[in-house]
Amino acid sequence: MSFLKPKFIVKYTKIYKEGGFKAVAKEGGWTVLILLFLFFLIKGLLWLIIPYLIARGV
Repeated sequence: MSFLKPKFIVKYTKIYKEGGFKAVAKEGGWTVLILLFLFFLIKGLLWLIIPYLIARGV
């Protein structure tokens, strides 16, 4: 399913496999770190908001 992955994801996945997280941080800089932070922040908030909305009956 590699045709579904954007090129930049494939690039950083390859870097991660070769050098780990430090290599990704070094190659991508603050942009990659901020995007990862935002992704996991939004993911965590959704895990809280969705059950809350279901319980409220919205």
